[in-house]
Amino acid sequence: MIVVTGAKGIIGRAVVAQLLTEGIAVKEISRDVFDLSSGNNLTSHIREQPEAVIHLAAAVPHSLHYPDTDTSAELTRSIDSCVLEAARTWNCRIIYASTCSLYDKRSNEVMFEESPVFVRPDSPYMKAKNEGEALFAKHASFAIMRVPAPIGPGLPTSVAAKRFFDLASEAQPIRLWGSGKREQNYVDVRDIADVMIKAAFSNVNGVFNIAANAPTTMLSLATTIVAVVGKGRVEFAGISDPLEYEHARFSNKRARDLLFWWPKISLENSIRSMQKAKNEN
Repeated sequence: MIVVTGAKGIIGRAVVAQLLTEGIAVKEISRDVFDLSSGNNLTSHIREQPEAVIHLAAAVPHSLHYPDTDTSAELTRSIDSCVLEAARTWNCRIIYASTCSLYDKRSNEVMFEESPVFVRPDSPYMKAKNEGEALFAKHASFAIMRVPAPIGPGLPTSVAAKRFFDLASEAQPIRLWGSGKREQNYVDVRDIADVMIKAAFSNVNGVFNIAANAPTTMLSLATTIVAVVGKGRVEFAGISDPLEYEHARFSNKRARDLLFWWPKISLENSIRSMQKAKNEN
């Protein structure tokens, strides 16, 4: 049995779906089931010992519920402490979802797991995630999964891929700031789910970049979305992009070598999955 926290988030839903498809029992934890920040012990809610915990829950600033404030960061710390305490009691493996945003986005170098992190001083959330990595790295059996930009159904409206997709779906222009060269690193949520589960049943400890082989520019994202959706168009707004310098180049070699994972779903297919979900709703 696998415990999945943040089970109703964009990655959590994909993890739960794949576990169930593979016939693996799941205990789903979400805010409406158990409040991980309440100070209550998770073992009082789940008495059966799991094989692993896939820990995805956090007060993520991209969601509708949490701004990037000290208060939200404290919630993330409380959630992490609760999950770690339960994992220690169960003596089980833990898979911790972190973020590639801990790397310095101003650098155009490829980032490896041992590359230095750059914790943005204006982001309490990033500070909490960096502290979370250090916390879970002390556990006996762990994998820290640095995830870049997930893509698939259920994206929050605050992220570029969802905004671009919605504009194209409504036959509206996607207006790019700057030159459109700012980078993101998109990985389909089904690929992320796959590696989370692989890590849960592995005995390899450490940090892993769960990244695409190459980044995607904002211009490439927009043109791909327009091509797949079959509507909309791409324009340049004539406004400078304050994040023009951002890069998203991460090596996934360690995940390939030790977890036998690499992303298999193309950006086009990720957008098609978003279109399919939209048509079904």
